[in-house]
Amino acid sequence: MRTTLFVLMVLVGLLFAGFLYRQGYVEGGFGPAALLGATVLAVVVLILGLMTWLSGTRFRPIVVNALLVLTATTFTYIVVDFAAGRLLIVPLSPPLVPDPYRHHALVPDSYAELRQRDFHYIQRVNHFGLRGRETTVGKPPGTRRILMLGDSFTMGKGVEDDQTFSVLVEQELRARLATCSGGTVEVLNAGVDSYSPLLSYIQFSRDLVRFAPDLVILNLDHSDLVQEQAYRRQAVRDSSGEIVAVPQVWQQSLYERVLSWVSRNLYLTRILLVHVNRAMDHRELTVRRVVNEFGREHFAHTLEGDVDRSAQWQDIFDSIVRIKTLSASIDADFLLATYPWGHQLANAGWEAGRKDLMKDGERTSNVTQQTIRTHSTALGIDLLETLPDFKAYNSRGPLYFDYDPHWTPAGHRVMADSLAKFVRDHYISRWCTSISAKEP
Repeated sequence: MRTTLFVLMVLVGLLFAGFLYRQGYVEGGFGPAALLGATVLAVVVLILGLMTWLSGTRFRPIVVNALLVLTATTFTYIVVDFAAGRLLIVPLSPPLVPDPYRHHALVPDSYAELRQRDFHYIQRVNHFGLRGRETTVGKPPGTRRILMLGDSFTMGKGVEDDQTFSVLVEQELRARLATCSGGTVEVLNAGVDSYSPLLSYIQFSRDLVRFAPDLVILNLDHSDLVQEQAYRRQAVRDSSGEIVAVPQVWQQSLYERVLSWVSRNLYLTRILLVHVNRAMDHRELTVRRVVNEFGREHFAHTLEGDVDRSAQWQDIFDSIVRIKTLSASIDADFLLATYPWGHQLANAGWEAGRKDLMKDGERTSNVTQQTIRTHSTALGIDLLETLPDFKAYNSRGPLYFDYDPHWTPAGHRVMADSLAKFVRDHYISRWCTSISAKEP
């Protein structure tokens, strides 16, 4: 018995030492959950050491009984926790997974939990990796299909599935098209966290062109200018120099894999870890979360005194033109839509983030809007600037969350109204005529 206890103590001690090395030197720090795990391992090592020593003394019977009690208690807890997990935990997937061509993607046929300081909700992703309800590749007769490309703003980070501006645009346009021709509209939400036009182009060309949209809308985000450069540096090119993929392989540490398994299977332990992290206002830093982090560099180009970014704009419009060209090849219209971040609007939300990331006295400029306008005009790209509509908003409730830069449901409503109006004014009348002409 003493030998068995000693071997167990050594094995757990090695696990403890490896865990300390991994977190301290490889991961670079300990979060609350990691500290809790390290504490548990340290206590187990001490208990096993004490029991090893006592097993050679007159206290051996007590050690035997204590070992039986600890073993039975641990086994019972694990069985109960696992059974509760099977009954009470809704199967969830990670919000993002690696993709060999477009860096990362949503998980098809999945539900993912997104929790931050400002919001908590479950996100549904359909069979084709698009947020929202199921659809089919083929369009039903009389249907006009709109494809929304973009990043987390388009995906709808922060709001429920039925509150995204894609859903709201579909609702508004369906009524209009039904009135003029009896047809209908379907909007596909292809937004993915931290996408730039380059990734959207790869996504469109490889996965979405088969849906034969009638209108492709690229919603250009301010973070795209920086992220486009990062993705281009990682891009794989063919013999002619054309970008064919932006691969990314995420490798989880053992600690991350354990946490992932616990979150999917152990109900009581997951609750404990959630409350420990929440009590200390901590979020575990993982590669998946880093993809979604933002900082001052993401929107510096919207501020006065920024550096020259001509080369960056050339690159980003190279990807935009590729999307436009691909759209034209399948007889689809193309629209470029832009929108503001909260720091560009006075008293419209994101006050905490604005204070953290902007220096005192800094002001926004219109250089970015003017640059996009100039390039779009020169390249013959339809452009919708929604900044005036956001500035004109005077209803109750903020447009942006307090700490996260994304839109509240009210922000999605403003974006939806602006997009729906533009589509009605520029495309619906043509669609109505086309659909009516095909009727017998």
